[in-house]
Formats: sequence, C-alpha cells, structure tokens
Amino acid sequence: MNIMPRVAIIVLNWNGWMDTIQCIESIHRLSNSNYDIILVDNRSNDSSVENIRRYCEGTGKAGVPDNIAIHLFEMFEDEVGRSEPRLPSCHHQDPCRRMILIKNHENYGYARGNNIGIRFALDVLKSDYILILNNDVIIEDREMLNKLLEFAESDSSIGAMSPVLKSTNGEVQTDCIRNLPGFLDFIFVYTFIGQRLLKENRIWKSHFNYDYSFDRPAEFSVLGGSCILFRSQAIAEIGLFDENTFLYWEEYIVGCKLAGRGWKSILCPDAEIIHKGESCIENLNLRSWARYWAIQSELYYIDNYTSLNPIGRSAVIAALLLEAILALVDTIFKGKRSRFDKEYELKMISVILGSFVKTGRSR
Repeated sequence: MNIMPRVAIIVLNWNGWMDTIQCIESIHRLSNSNYDIILVDNRSNDSSVENIRRYCEGTGKAGVPDNIAIHLFEMFEDEVGRSEPRLPSCHHQDPCRRMILIKNHENYGYARGNNIGIRFALDVLKSDYILILNNDVIIEDREMLNKLLEFAESDSSIGAMSPVLKSTNGEVQTDCIRNLPGFLDFIFVYTFIGQRLLKENRIWKSHFNYDYSFDRPAEFSVLGGSCILFRSQAIAEIGLFDENTFLYWEEYIVGCKLAGRGWKSILCPDAEIIHKGESCIENLNLRSWARYWAIQSELYYIDNYTSLNPIGRSAVIAALLLEAILALVDTIFKGKRSRFDKEYELKMISVILGSFVKTGRSR
C-alpha cells in the first residue's frame, strides 16, 4: 500500500479574516486528509486573529453557522523553531479539526510571509509537498489535491503544479498560465498600452497562451500564484520565494528559478479552484497600494531576472512612467471620481524616476 505524501497547506492572511475562514472551510471539504493547514497572519489590524480564534471555537461563532470546533495551535514567528516538542498534541487531532497559526510581528508581504510558513513545513513538519493557497480561494473540487498529487508523483521532474483558476462567475482566468516576459511583453501586456489601448493584442494572447485549450496537462513557464503545489525538494532547492518583493511578481521569479534548476511547472486542467481575485478588493486606497507594490516588484524583476539591455530597460521604464503620469493627471481633473489615488501615483512616479537614474548610472 502506497503511503500518501504529506502536504502542508499554507494560507497567508492580512486583514482578510472573512475570506480566510471561507477558504479554510473549503479546504476541509477535500477528500484527502493527509495535510496540515498552516495559517500565517501578517500582523493584521482588523481583529483577524481574534475572529479566527472565535471561528475555531465552533458553535457558529465568527459568522459561520454550526461549524465544528478546530484545535488551534498558536505561535509567534520567533517561536517557530522551538515548537517541535509541542507538536505531538496537535498531531493527535483530526487533520480537518486542527490548524497551526503563526503570528508574524509585522506585515512582511507575500514572499516573506509565505516563507515563514514554508520553513515551518520543511523544517518541523517535514512535508513532502507545499500547497500555497491565497486566502481568496475557494475549493469546490473535493479531489483537487489528489489530482495534483497523482500527476506530480508520476514525474519526479515536476517541481510545481497548479489547477485551473476560475472566477466566481465560472470563467477561466486567462492569467493562470503565462510565459516569462520579454521586452514586448513588458510594453504590450504590463503597461496601459496593452491593458487599455490595445486590449488582447497578439503579444498579449501569446503571453497568456490563448492557443491552449485546457484539454490536457501542459508545461508553462509561469503558473498562477494563487494556488501552486510545490514539491518540497524543488522549493527548497530554489531558496523559497525571493523576499526582496513585497507583493506581486512572485510567480514570475519562482518560474525563473524553477526553470533554471531544471524543474517543470505543470498546469493540471482536471483540477480547478475558484479565485475571487481583485473582485474582493473594493477600497480605492487598497487597490492603489497594491498597484504601487506591483510597480516596485516589476522593477525589481526587470533588474534581477531579465536580460534586457539598457535601451530596452529604459523604454519599459518610460512606458511605466507615462502611465503613472497619466493616472496622476486623471486624479487632478476627476478628483474623487478618479479610480486612481493621487498620493500613490506620486509615490510611483518617484520610484520610477529613481529607476531611471539607476539605469543612467549603469551605462
């Protein structure tokens, strides 16, 4: 009889306890119970930890009717390495009725926040696989995890696997599979040129693999970061997530690092999850905050994971600068009716101008 691989499911929370609880509820619907849930809280200030505790107490608290109590095993980030002697009491609990909560002292962002959970899974739990799951994901397919594991176990060169990501309306999210970006991708996909002026242009369609029909497993350079199953050996070999990014572009960096080490990244179309995505971001400042960090991470990616020459790099940065200036002008003329935030656009312009200066010095 084959022993089922042990999986650590890592969910990162920051000020999103309602989505997180819904995500955890859906994890418990999985038919595979050979997993540990590691919930990492990035110093939330919306009473997330308190509400998650109430949810774990059961009896309908935290807005979930008639939920069964969950044994919550809590620790602070600096206690992670000292927690192993206390874990046996946690392992006596049914996997569906237990959860490990790691409380970070600061909001470290996506990469570092997830890495704290990954290190715990690798060093303490000795997990065979790591499932990174965004807290805005809902699992409706009870066999999702089994499908990913079955395919991963069939080929030892697979380092990462992902299910198909679908929106809440059932549509496939086209960005769940991508290519590593080159110069034209940066211009025609990741600026206003492709996003608003020339929507779904030829380069856009190529970047997001529009010719793929989702009828067979296939290898892609980049998988959607909201749900990725990593082989523990692979994620450890590439040094986990790059902590120099705070938010966004992590999946591109991971795709680069996996390919560089000879690991395959595979999409499994038989498995699927629901990803709420930006539909759960309603606050203007939060959207602007996310856009600011996306620009920061994109610039970091360009500098450290691409081979763009100085001219190509300058052209991409110029396009990003123009986009930020146009957004700033929009805030001036439309005021509160603008979908951009003036303060964050000014910050972005400052960051992008700093990159221009850096490019000039490197020539």
